[in-house]
This record gives sequence, structure tokens and C-alpha cells, in this order.
Amino acid sequence: MPTLAVMKTKNTLKAAWASYWVLRKDRPEPGWTRILISTAIGLTFMLVMLVLVGILQGNLFSITWWRSTVPANLILCLGISYTIHGVYRSIEILLPSHALAAIASWRDWRSAVFYSAVGISSSCLGGFVGLQVISQLFGTDAWGQFVAQPKALANFLLISVMITGLNWVWWRLRAKRQALQLQATESQLRLLQAQIEPHFLFNTLANVQSLIDYDAPRAKAMLDAFTDYLRSSFNQLRHADATLGTELDMAQSYLNLLQIRMMDRLSFSLDVALELRCAVLPPLLLQPLVENAIHHGLEPKVDGGNIRISARVNGADLEISVEDDGLGLDAPRRPGRTGQGIALNNIRARLTTRYAQHADLTLESLPVGTRATIRIPLEAAV
Repeated sequence: MPTLAVMKTKNTLKAAWASYWVLRKDRPEPGWTRILISTAIGLTFMLVMLVLVGILQGNLFSITWWRSTVPANLILCLGISYTIHGVYRSIEILLPSHALAAIASWRDWRSAVFYSAVGISSSCLGGFVGLQVISQLFGTDAWGQFVAQPKALANFLLISVMITGLNWVWWRLRAKRQALQLQATESQLRLLQAQIEPHFLFNTLANVQSLIDYDAPRAKAMLDAFTDYLRSSFNQLRHADATLGTELDMAQSYLNLLQIRMMDRLSFSLDVALELRCAVLPPLLLQPLVENAIHHGLEPKVDGGNIRISARVNGADLEISVEDDGLGLDAPRRPGRTGQGIALNNIRARLTTRYAQHADLTLESLPVGTRATIRIPLEAAV
């Protein structure tokens, strides 16, 4: 049976491996895990390279050849691997978060060009550093010998082409996998929306019907608000991207409709600067948070309450918050109102698919009520 420490180490390495291939400024995994992964990559590449060269030269089973080639090639391959790791970490530290998120979102030729360019330039730099270390350790002019040997230069060019090709194939496959994940998540979103809308539609129409006989003006106002909500909702579903302005318009239409039904039990306010309304975000991120605030916070509360939607810039990120002074996160869920986790998990999955580790959704208990905050890289509409 594996001990708790062994299982914890395995989980740490597994998480570090998944995070190793994602550009992010703040890394939660320990630094030793990234060094260990870089070392393993360098050793694997050295072994593959030496096996190929041994086969081509007929020295694969020569112990003498292995003893003479492993030390220098070990230093060279580790130098390249560590240099690639260092270059990528420098890019993460030097570039702002929104630039890293933009690179992570590339699904076309740009990703292959970027990662191949970084890989080949880092390999050249790492190869030079490795040769200098070899010269110091073995007292030879490794760089001069390397430049003077056409065969060595040809082998290095071959290795460089292999690195470029592997980079291109790896990142193209990764981009395709992310695109498929995004499509699956968006399809799940639309299916969920299609399941929720009929209930909301029928309830609203039933409310309108019941108001027609004794409060026709209120019924007309509810029907107008419902028409505005449906128009903005359908427009959102037709596009892959939305703006904060369109998300706010949809949320406001929804809250106007609920306000007619709940009357003085519901009030709301929007605190968003005009210039932030053009910020780009995936569609239908804000709506589920508003619905949760209503259904789980304010609707079951006798006195109702207030919802406040706000947005602000924090560094290179956009933070959108939905606050309510309802029953709070610790309140018992009513029968039939247990779907909050599905909506929140769906939002988190969409954020991860689109922005990798550069976006998140957090819930915070307030003295009275709850605050839900979405953080995404700030991106303005063209």
C-alpha cells in the first residue's frame, strides 16, 4: 500500500505535469517539480538521440561508445532542457497576464510558430551553454571542435529540425484538443440553456396570464420585459464572444422581469464604468450568477433584497462581481433548487477551456449574503 506521502507526491507531480505546458505568471506547484520534469525531458531526449545515432553509426551495442558519448551529451541535453525551461519562465515573468492569455488562446498557425521559435532559439542557446560547460569540465575547446566538424553541424541541424517538428506537432494537437474541449463545453452550455428556458418561459407566461384580468398594465410591462430578455438571450447564443455591455443588458432585462414579479422584494444596481462595456468575454457567463443570486439568495428570503453587479480592472484582469444580501452560502437548499453547482461548474469549465489558468470563479460569504466574482484577462472588442 502506498503511503500518504507517496500519494501526495504523485498527485503533486501529476498536477505539475499538467501545469508545465501552460503559460502562467503565478505557478502554484513547487519549483522542484518543474526542475524534475525538465530533467526527465532532457534525459529522455538524450536517450532517444543517442539510440538513433548509435543505430546510424552501428555503435548501439558498443559499451565503449556509450561511455565516451554519454557524459558530454548528458550535459548538452540537460543544458538545452534547462535553457528552454528558463526561457519560458522568463516569458511568463516578463509578459503581462493578458498577453499570456492571448498566447494560450491561439488555435491557429500562431501557436506553432511561437512555440517552435522559442524551442529552436532556446535549443541553440542551451547548446552553446552546454558546450561551454563541457569545455570547462573536460578542458577542451568543445565549441571550436563543434564548429570545425561539418558532421556535428549537420547533426545539430537535424536535431533542430526534429525539435521544431515535434514542437509543431505537439502544439497543433494540443490546440485541436482545446478547440474540441471548447466546442463540447459550449454545446453543454447550450443544452443546459435549452433545458432551463422552457421552465422560465412557461412560468413567465403563466404570470402574465394571471395578471391580465386584474392588473393589465403590469402584465404588459412583464411581457415587454420578457420580450427584451428573449431578444438579448437569443442574440447571445448566436455568437462565440460577447461584450460586458451585452451581458449587462441581458442581466438587466432579466432583473427587470423578476422585479415586476417580486415587486418591492427585489432591487438591483449596476456599477460598471462605461469604458468597460466593450470588454470581451464568453457569452452567458453573467446570467447564471444572477439567477443563482435570485433563486438561492433572495427568492426564498421573506423580505427579498438587493443585487449589485459591478466590474473593475485589477492589473491586467477584468473582475466582474455579483453580490446579493440574501440567505448566503450556508443556507439550506430548497427542494427543486439544487442546481447551483451545475451552473458554477459549467462556468469554471468554460473559463478553463478558454483561458487555461488565467481565469477563475470564486464564491465569497459576506456578513449578509454572497459575492460571486469572475476574473478573466482584460480584452477590448475590436
